[in-house]
Amino acid sequence: MTNTIAITSGKGGVGKTTIAVNVALSLAMQNKETLLLDADLGMANAHILLGINPKFSLEDFVTGNSSLDKVITTTKNNLKFVSGGNAINNLLNLSDLERHKIIKSFNDLKKKPEYMLIDVGAGAEASSMTFLASADKVIVVITGEPTSFIDAYTLIKTSFLDYKINNFGIIINMALSPLQAKLNFDKFQSITHKFLDVNLKYVGQIPNSQKVKNSIISRTALVSSRSNDLETKAFSEISSKLLSIESNNTGSIKFFDN
Repeated sequence: MTNTIAITSGKGGVGKTTIAVNVALSLAMQNKETLLLDADLGMANAHILLGINPKFSLEDFVTGNSSLDKVITTTKNNLKFVSGGNAINNLLNLSDLERHKIIKSFNDLKKKPEYMLIDVGAGAEASSMTFLASADKVIVVITGEPTSFIDAYTLIKTSFLDYKINNFGIIINMALSPLQAKLNFDKFQSITHKFLDVNLKYVGQIPNSQKVKNSIISRTALVSSRSNDLETKAFSEISSKLLSIESNNTGSIKFFDN
């Protein structure tokens, strides 16, 4: 059985892709079969953080130029990766039928992973929500900024009212301290529970770190087998809590749905 986990955010710029890439690498380095799907089709850039330039992307699969198996790249850390291509391709304007084709095609993979992380586009656009609703579990990345709270709340509200998603994991990024991160989660949970009957689970925090910023600038993933620093431990701690997030039963098509 594959655990499918979508990672999203209410707005761009809060570190969603950085978290998706490094949590996926953390799982892979624990010898867990892990596949990372870049489904942020308007701003697909996970390959940049991985420091690779895959020959094939989802666009090749959608257009019939390649099978899904051939689109999957294996990184040096044994992480399997499906590139969303780049921001100038046509994937942002996929029809519902084409998005469903992508989702259903994963069931035909010869070797199914233990985990699949899906980097989903920020916000509540239809192109993102289809992928979000097709995952078992959903994680929303927020920061302590009021605008991040507002946009994340809007995303959760749309997910709940329009797609029947009621379980969400929450990661606090750019945290000044673990205590501050937990306080921000408690505040966000309190606001959300006033208006929505949803379940929010605190998954963890990533520190506001120069190392994280440097990794983005240098186009290299932060997590590595040689590192045991605070940031790597934070990503590892998050990876260990993924299965504790409640799954969603949305009634929509699912990845790896037999």
